[in-house]
Amino acid sequence: MKLLFELRPVDHLEATVDYYRSLGLEPLGWPDDDTAMLGARDGDPTIVLVRDPAESALGAGGVYDVGDVAEFFAEHPGLDWLMAPVRTPLGWYAVFADRTGACIRLLDPSPRLWRAGRSSADLYAVAG
Repeated sequence: MKLLFELRPVDHLEATVDYYRSLGLEPLGWPDDDTAMLGARDGDPTIVLVRDPAESALGAGGVYDVGDVAEFFAEHPGLDWLMAPVRTPLGWYAVFADRTGACIRLLDPSPRLWRAGRSSADLYAVAG
């Protein structure tokens, strides 16, 4: 598993984006109206902010690349799956709980995700 970025659920997306801008992070992309990706200019996202009640219930945490999320799901039926693989604006996504109950988020990133910081027109909108 490779750490991709930190996911942070928020209630007020635009205000939180402004806060992180004041700390030196740049908005790199907006895959949809409820998701903002931030990081160093011309870099990959390091934080993804999401306005979603289900994610708020899970709390903040890392998002990990395991390759094919559906394959990982099929090969690990004994894990405590909180969310089976689903397609999201960021790519294929699933969540399981570790032995302590902490959620582990998995993502098979959409190729356009990594182009977000490089001014991709494929995303819903790109901030700059």
